[in-house]
Amino acid sequence: MLNRIEIIGNLGKAPECRTLSNGGIVAKFSVATTKTYKDAQGQKQKSVTWHNCECWGNLATVAEKYLRKGTQVYVSGEMVYDEYTADDGSKKSFPKIKVFEIKMLGSKPENNSFTF
Repeated sequence: MLNRIEIIGNLGKAPECRTLSNGGIVAKFSVATTKTYKDAQGQKQKSVTWHNCECWGNLATVAEKYLRKGTQVYVSGEMVYDEYTADDGSKKSFPKIKVFEIKMLGSKPENNSFTF
């Protein structure tokens, strides 16, 4: 079986990072991908999809240090679903990308370009 997702898009905001009680670090961020198409009337349209992303450990540390709102990135990982119980007692789930690789694209960052 294969569970792999790859996207190229722009960060909606800087990663939100937190340190866990065991000393691990997690970074969460969202990436927007845009699709351009022509509608039935021939008018150009844009459709934006937001992807919730999460990375851990050293990757989270680097994401916190270098990723900023608007940064164009390539993200590779696997699709996972977080489940929770809503206030009304019903079970809910939402998708997110568990990130294994990030590459900064577009203009060169202040320091050097990197892949991790």
